[in-house]
Amino acid sequence: MTAVEKISDILLSEGYTKLPNEKCPKSLLWRPDLLFSKDEYIYLILVKSNNSIPPAYLDRVSRTPSAKYIPLILFGQKLSPSNESELISLGISIGYFIRGRISHLQVQKKLPKVAIQKEVRKKLEAIDIFISSKQDISEREFILDRLEYLRKSFSYPFTPPHLIEYDKFSLQKLYKHIKEVMSNCEWIVILLEENHSTVVRYEIKLATEIIAHENIFMFVKSTSGCHTCWKKELDRIKELKTIKYLPYNTSQDLEVSLTRAVQKRMLEIQKKKGVKIYN
Repeated sequence: MTAVEKISDILLSEGYTKLPNEKCPKSLLWRPDLLFSKDEYIYLILVKSNNSIPPAYLDRVSRTPSAKYIPLILFGQKLSPSNESELISLGISIGYFIRGRISHLQVQKKLPKVAIQKEVRKKLEAIDIFISSKQDISEREFILDRLEYLRKSFSYPFTPPHLIEYDKFSLQKLYKHIKEVMSNCEWIVILLEENHSTVVRYEIKLATEIIAHENIFMFVKSTSGCHTCWKKELDRIKELKTIKYLPYNTSQDLEVSLTRAVQKRMLEIQKKKGVKIYN
């Protein structure tokens, strides 16, 4: 009997109802090994013989079409505490199937979207986000699209991000305008690629002075050209030791890193403010 078959038998004995594959949401971006229902929730269960899943796949698992679906991963090997916390921050329920037993279940039952939106409006203030990057690179639009997806999917209180169109200002007026806009923002997303920009350099310096460092999200392209181009700025960031920058190679890397960084920070804010997301 396979692990999937054994897990199925255990869940049936505990009052869960097995569902046919046809009940799997068509919009789901991954394929669960088992589908079970209990107490009006549908469990999308992925069975892993080890404790390793690519970050991009985890990102897909975290996306569910509604609150009635619970993505649950049963691992065959223990995760580290930090990895457990990371999966929980992504809204993924976890447990273990070791030596023929299901144990240490951490099931997250998300509240209905309307209830979450009510909690957010009541307990969180709006978050203004400054987007810093050269205006003629595709990643800039990609970041905008991703933030909008996160806002809609998780009811994050994001206002429309602030982008500065550099070519509309003289250099002197541009810097003044950047300072005015950034001074009214709580977060900044910085993206560095292989071409230097004096304006982005100014934005990085200003951000380290006026934005809380835990709200600075910096993404750095993993090439020697990028690291050489931005060496002075990156060395400064390393010296501060209060800002973490994340490497990326492709748009998929950027998508995963941005999603996880934003979700982790929002979880910290929600906990601090007592925002209830799960039952």
